[in-house]
Amino acid sequence: MPITVCVRSEGTSEARLRFDGLQPVLIGRGASCDVRLPDLSVSHRHACLRANGVEFVLIDEGSTNGTFVGHVRVAPRTSRIVRSGDMVRVGRIWLELRIEPGPVTRDVAAATRDLALAMVSRALAAGGGDVSARIRVVEGPDQGSCLALEDRHSYLVGRDATCDLAISDANASRVHARIERRGNVVVVRDLGGKNGTWLGDVPATGSVDIVWRPTQMMRMGNTVLALEEPLSDLLASVERAPDEPLPVGDFPSPPERGAAAIEPPPAASPVNDAPPPKPPRARFSVADLLVMTTALGVLALSVAAIIWLLRS
Repeated sequence: MPITVCVRSEGTSEARLRFDGLQPVLIGRGASCDVRLPDLSVSHRHACLRANGVEFVLIDEGSTNGTFVGHVRVAPRTSRIVRSGDMVRVGRIWLELRIEPGPVTRDVAAATRDLALAMVSRALAAGGGDVSARIRVVEGPDQGSCLALEDRHSYLVGRDATCDLAISDANASRVHARIERRGNVVVVRDLGGKNGTWLGDVPATGSVDIVWRPTQMMRMGNTVLALEEPLSDLLASVERAPDEPLPVGDFPSPPERGAAAIEPPPAASPVNDAPPPKPPRARFSVADLLVMTTALGVLALSVAAIIWLLRS
């Protein structure tokens, strides 16, 4: 039976990853994990889901901050049976498990990387950082020039002034190559540029789109371009960092099930079990006592007068 892992964190839209249940599902911060969570409170290998007959068990992999089903901690290196609808916490991140039929995620590696990059993007944007990918001229007459890449947008590079990145390299063509960002992937197409377009030691030829990886330099003529991806750099940095132990008592409450976006829980109103205070006792001034005494005297005289009239 397939198992779906719904990832939920504060301010994060729900992300779903569905596995066939035949292979163990590794949860953690490392790049090799099936559910990749770039949060320092999550260990590199935090927990694992395994099929146990018709059931699933959750195993803590010796994590720093523990694995919880609801508010019950799973002992390190031991397993606990989980059921559909269970809320699981690894570090600060909550996961909802769903055991249900349905198509599995086709490209788990790409999907879990997209999830990790989305979480890093929110963290970087919240801190005011620049999350956009960009290309930078690192060698050639235009060294230092930079071009930000927006998603689903094509950019032309060449000597022509109308190009998005105009370079003054005599060994490059007027319109040399086209660059496009597609989500988390950047592709390059050579447009018949003079001396060709190279990604590392591989020529980009044949008028087809070739994936440009951040580890490769692109060369056209005497100009060398680098692809800079702040999100990928930050993700790699988070994955290399040591675990961050959570302070004692820092246990986030589970989010509501089925919510499209998880918001921080509202602050709880203070609970007061003491009985309501008694109303203050009335206090009378000297003037109030004099008025009351006079009124009682008048009332007594009135009653005496009525009795005298009745007897006469």
